[in-house]
Amino acid sequence: MNKETLFKDKRGIEGLPMRLIIILVIAVAVIAALMALLGSFHPKGTLSVECVSCQGNPGNLATISGTGEQTLPPFEVVVKVTDSNGDPVDGASVTLTGANGAGSGKTGSDGQATITVTGAKLNANENEESMKVTVTASGYHKYTEEDFIIIART
Repeated sequence: MNKETLFKDKRGIEGLPMRLIIILVIAVAVIAALMALLGSFHPKGTLSVECVSCQGNPGNLATISGTGEQTLPPFEVVVKVTDSNGDPVDGASVTLTGANGAGSGKTGSDGQATITVTGAKLNANENEESMKVTVTASGYHKYTEEDFIIIART
């Protein structure tokens, strides 16, 4: 093959422009679809959680008396979950864990959940232990607070 024939033969690039156009059209369609999806997502809201009462008393303190290892009898904790506007959140899942005990419940239309905690205890060498709360609700960021309930020896 001589030099003149090599540069006059255009068959190698005949399909190339069409392929580039097809790839470009597909890329634009994919980008448009992604942008439409991003526009349909709404940012999640934030939750606020308050301990209304613990063992029937206002606040977040559960007490037990005695020495040595002590297991608390089952006790109730009332929790209120609100959104960033202060409105109650219905259907939020609330879980309390720690101090070897646990309990869970769902909030009602008033944003409150009554949770029965069972199995919580203080070991012989402990005077204080805490329980963590975890709250999840559709459309909201997960809320976690480590020292939500304090269990103290009196």
